[in-house]
Amino acid sequence: MRNILYPICLVTILLFAACGEKTADDFEVWGLDVSRHQQDINWEKVAETEKPHFVIIKATEGTLIVDPTYDRHRKELEKIGVAWGAYHFFGHRTSGKEQARNFIKTAKLKKGNIIPVLDIEKHRFMTDPKKSVREALAFCKEIRRYYGTNPIIYCSTNFYQTYLAEDFSPDDYILWIADYGECPDLEWQLWQHTDAHTIPGIRKKVDRNVFRGSEQEFQKLILQ
Repeated sequence: MRNILYPICLVTILLFAACGEKTADDFEVWGLDVSRHQQDINWEKVAETEKPHFVIIKATEGTLIVDPTYDRHRKELEKIGVAWGAYHFFGHRTSGKEQARNFIKTAKLKKGNIIPVLDIEKHRFMTDPKKSVREALAFCKEIRRYYGTNPIIYCSTNFYQTYLAEDFSPDDYILWIADYGECPDLEWQLWQHTDAHTIPGIRKKVDRNVFRGSEQEFQKLILQ
């Protein structure tokens, strides 16, 4: 086994080590993530100009908050035939399990949608990092119980390395990394490379992301 695994690990190491030399333009599959901050979006105009491969919409935050634009976005994205998914913004003061239930109830994800996403970031309410990690794991457990899969984990490079690396291995979780400086030196599958993309149909600047793989490989991010 050692002789078989070593070359595979070496290839993986070399692949990710070379990432720093790449830019977002080197990745063909791309998408947007949106929330109420983008307000009214003309998705038909977006699709006519620069149709994304995928869009991920904010659905919920904490145990009670629901993004008021979520339902409208998902219905309009279905009309124009763009793959979509939903993300939950993690609250550091409440139960991870209850947060997951808020997400499940609101998101209404089904077969053909993108795997759920947990967006976890540094926040003034993050006073006990170890507790935050425990509750994030509880969120993931509830998501896994309901959907049969772990959620995608969204965070910055620094946040992942500082707080999550020990408990959220890329062997178990798909990583969506926000890094506006350079290609992240992590085993990511999604990279949010800017929060200032402009596109006709969206008045405000919007987050743009790329996927590390082909359109066919993107199917591993889809609920089956």
